[in-house]
Amino acid sequence: MELELNNLVKDFLRFRQFDFDSNVTLRGKNDREFQFSYLVHRSKDKNVDIGGRIGVIVKDWSRSCGYNVILEAERLQVNTGLTKVMVCANQFSATARELAEKLGILTLTNGELVSIRKMYMQQPSFEP
Repeated sequence: MELELNNLVKDFLRFRQFDFDSNVTLRGKNDREFQFSYLVHRSKDKNVDIGGRIGVIVKDWSRSCGYNVILEAERLQVNTGLTKVMVCANQFSATARELAEKLGILTLTNGELVSIRKMYMQQPSFEP
């Protein structure tokens, strides 16, 4: 069964016990609005401190996400004051992955999310 990227991201956020909102618009610097697929507020797990808010961007494209997507994610983080930004996509170019690592942008691919989901499904407490 092939799952949509968006559903894989939601499953990941639920398993991590994050409180999150979908399709969020944040007002940033210069009164400009920025869109996020999800906005993570906190974790219900008392042992997890995310240190603020995490903006999640889902790019369900048939092509690879390039470094320009990572630069945009960094710009969104700076302009909105988020603690972190995570970009989820079907695939990333090698340069995008390298840049994301340097900038501290979290990246997850569809394949990685599928692997993580399989691991979660082995946990008795996980409910997709």
